[in-house]
Amino acid sequence: MSIQLSVHNGVGTATMNRPESLNSITAKVLTEWAAGIQELADTPEVKVIVLTGAGQAFSAGLDLKTPFDTGDEMPWSNETNPANRLSKALSYGIEFIRTLARVSQPTIAAVNGYAIGAGLSFAAACDIRIASSQAMFSAPFVKLGISGGDLGLSWFLPRIIGLPKATDMILNCREYTAQQAMDMGLVTGIEDDVVAAAQTMGEHMSRFEPYAMTASKRLLSASLNSSLDAQLNAEATAQVLGFFTDTAQALGQQ
Repeated sequence: MSIQLSVHNGVGTATMNRPESLNSITAKVLTEWAAGIQELADTPEVKVIVLTGAGQAFSAGLDLKTPFDTGDEMPWSNETNPANRLSKALSYGIEFIRTLARVSQPTIAAVNGYAIGAGLSFAAACDIRIASSQAMFSAPFVKLGISGGDLGLSWFLPRIIGLPKATDMILNCREYTAQQAMDMGLVTGIEDDVVAAAQTMGEHMSRFEPYAMTASKRLLSASLNSSLDAQLNAEATAQVLGFFTDTAQALGQQ
């Protein structure tokens, strides 16, 4: 399989497992990765999900040696029109981003190496990003003659580092080291063993009330597109429900 799953102490880890190709992608690969993330999300003991890559890369993006719409017995495999086939394959491929962005658990990108192109999109779709000192971040789409809006990057990146920096990164095809990425707010930390650090962070977060984590994640996600009044109302609803969690109820019994 192109993804390996493990669960330890409440943390589910999804390892993109194509090290021979720097964890590059095709639509078929993305459907496998989406299924893996969903499997972790549906596992009751998983409170936090970590995404990382095997080998030297987090993900180097598009597999340049294999057509993106490759794969027999896939939903697009019988499509004879090349444009329709590619469009259909892409529509299935982007389910990985939708799945990653929509899971209720907090998600941590443990960026262990190259996060290039779509690999940068994967990291951006996670709630928190930490990097190894060997990590490298790049969005070379314009250089390749294609759009810099790929797998959600034009939506996520401005929300993480701000529109001016996101515009500069994409239009100038910038490359950033781990330190530069931390300086600009793309990642929140640099670790010698980034997977172990993500595991430790995940175990810390998994000790908290799951409802509190999920509700907080949803509120934060909605905040950039919400009015103050709407956000206040959403917070009030979430807080009322929160008072009925086991953790909150226990406070009143102390």
